[in-house]
Amino acid sequence: MSRLQETYNDLQEVKMERKDLSKTIKDELSHNAEYNKITEEMKVLREKKKSIENEVKSHALKDAQRLDDLKLEIMSLQELLSDLSLNMYLAKEQVEVVDKADQRWVPSFSVKFRKDG
Repeated sequence: MSRLQETYNDLQEVKMERKDLSKTIKDELSHNAEYNKITEEMKVLREKKKSIENEVKSHALKDAQRLDDLKLEIMSLQELLSDLSLNMYLAKEQVEVVDKADQRWVPSFSVKFRKDG
């Protein structure tokens, strides 16, 4: 078995153990009356908070729309930055940017696995 496969298998075992422990803790918490009371209070407060946010956004509709547009633009530019960085890296070019404070930034790459097909 390859080192890659062994590491993947180890990762899956650790994730399963984490899942089981999380479930055990969640079960314990569900039997705690004070925890359940606080959870309900938090739910009510979240709903109130959301209601207030929606009210403010309805009064500042133009700003709220601009905020949504900026969010999409940021996501798009981040994806473009990633694509350009990866292409430069593959072309063995130096990959870095400098911000307004003359701070040098270099990319940090990671690999994620997903199901094939």
